[in-house]
Amino acid sequence: MIVEIEEVSSCQALPLLSLNHVSLLVRDVWNSLRFYEDVLGFCLVKRPSSFNFHGAWLYNYGVGIHLLENVAMEDYDAINEPRPINPKDNHISFQCTDVEVVKRRLEEMGMRYVTAVVEDNGIKVDQVFFHDPDGYMIEICNCDNIPLLPISSTCPLKPHNIGTSHNKFTPTNCGCGFTETAEMMESLSKDMLNFSF
Repeated sequence: MIVEIEEVSSCQALPLLSLNHVSLLVRDVWNSLRFYEDVLGFCLVKRPSSFNFHGAWLYNYGVGIHLLENVAMEDYDAINEPRPINPKDNHISFQCTDVEVVKRRLEEMGMRYVTAVVEDNGIKVDQVFFHDPDGYMIEICNCDNIPLLPISSTCPLKPHNIGTSHNKFTPTNCGCGFTETAEMMESLSKDMLNFSF
């Protein structure tokens, strides 16, 4: 088998619109389905009938979650030996309106969780971390408290548009990132050195 690697001469990013879905391998689709519906408020949506494996599709908050049953996961027993809840672990994050309500409801459901606080320039973000039935980390936060500021001025952020896949995509030249950032920082440093008091 010969694999050809095509070199891209331009650093222009792919014409992406948004995150569509996250796929998760699960031991028991129905157990995970109940968790994502009851705890996180996702809704079961129709899944193509051509699939020849057990799974479920859920959707809410502008993103889908695809649950794919994998019997091999039964060898990993996350229920008897739960992984530590580590905020630095891979995770899916959802924004919420009230972190205190999230914590109270998790306590009512008897779910273990840990909290963390991130602070930047006096702005605080509260985070709550817990696992789904298969040990995947979930974060609930008020992350929108911290503004998203692109490092490179040549890479404008695209606004989140729900249900606008019919709109034409207007590509932005994001550059390679590192070069523009390095040039910007070098220019800024030179300007600061030339600044007189």
